Amino acid sequence: QGGLEAIEKRNEEKAALIYDVIDNSNGFYTGHATTESRSLMNITFRVSGEVLEKQFLAEAKDAGFVGLDGHRSVGGCRASAYNAVPVETCQSLAEFMIEFQSNNQ
Repeated sequence: QGGLEAIEKRNEEKAALIYDVIDNSNGFYTGHATTESRSLMNITFRVSGEVLEKQFLAEAKDAGFVGLDGHRSVGGCRASAYNAVPVETCQSLAEFMIEFQSNNQ
């Protein structure tokens, strides 16, 4: 797979795809962690409004994205981008997030 450096680069690319959507959403999505404390593996965020967040999770599940529910004590959403997750999956989630925002503003 190209060694540790290649895997690290891929993980940074995958996380950036989703963090870029969050950062450019004008507050529609908000990250839990400060920028300097962000995880490459577990990308946590909220969707503006509890009702909209539930709708996001339901529509994401219908679109084939599983496991996006946040931690039971924190809530919100959590996108896992572990080593085995392909870049294409993160790209698809980013596209879904952009479309969801566009349809629900």
